[in-house]
Amino acid sequence: MSKKSVKFLKIVCYVMLALIPLWLIFYGIQSYFVLTKGSGDGVINWDSPRIGVKLTFFILHRLALLTMVGLFTAFLINILKYLKGGTIFSHANVVLLWVMVIVLPIYSFLSDNMSIACEKTDKLALVITDNVFLYPLIALIVAFLYKIAYDAAEEQRLTI
Repeated sequence: MSKKSVKFLKIVCYVMLALIPLWLIFYGIQSYFVLTKGSGDGVINWDSPRIGVKLTFFILHRLALLTMVGLFTAFLINILKYLKGGTIFSHANVVLLWVMVIVLPIYSFLSDNMSIACEKTDKLALVITDNVFLYPLIALIVAFLYKIAYDAAEEQRLTI
């Protein structure tokens, strides 16, 4: 891999690592406004008889979000760590990608259904969009390609 490509990859990783706190701050501010008592749309109705379901959806969504942020952060850190040793593809990132394939449909489902937590009414209408299927399929393809690249790099390393 050329030095220019490695340098560009490092820059992208550092920029993404710098944006992750902004991502968390955005969701922190959003969480504050959603959990603040109010009567409009986009806030949890604390007087709802289904407050437990609403809070459960909200908390599960935030936990799934934090899990995805953690996995993504670890992925970027691993790229930078292994690049120092001259390795582009690592087994650690293969594992992280497989875990992301598992967590992503859960996160997508919870994201699509955040209206359950933030709707004024007490109806519980579940929504299933293509995000629950499409994003994990794309992540699955990326995980397979990364695994193939890792296996090829390991085979090449062993033959030298």
